[in-house]
Amino acid sequence: MTRLLIAIILPILSLAVSGNSFSQYPGPRNEPIVIQIVQLDHANAKELARVLQPFLSRDGRITAYDPGNVLIIKDRKSIVAGLVKVIKGRLANGD
Repeated sequence: MTRLLIAIILPILSLAVSGNSFSQYPGPRNEPIVIQIVQLDHANAKELARVLQPFLSRDGRITAYDPGNVLIIKDRKSIVAGLVKVIKGRLANGD
């Protein structure tokens, strides 16, 4: 199930960022850094953290907490919001 989820998320992320990696992008300086905790039901947090890492800004961090299968994402507000939408599957639905 995790491989299937990753196979679905990668193309959506590519569309969301227009083929650019955020790792080179510092993010808007006037935008606050936030922390979001995301409970995963159908994916392995450690594997998904590795997949999402390149889409973070230089300020961003993503950590997998194995006992709860949780992702902890810290980055600029818009980047975190975009990643959460993709993880939750909302981007494809237009939310």
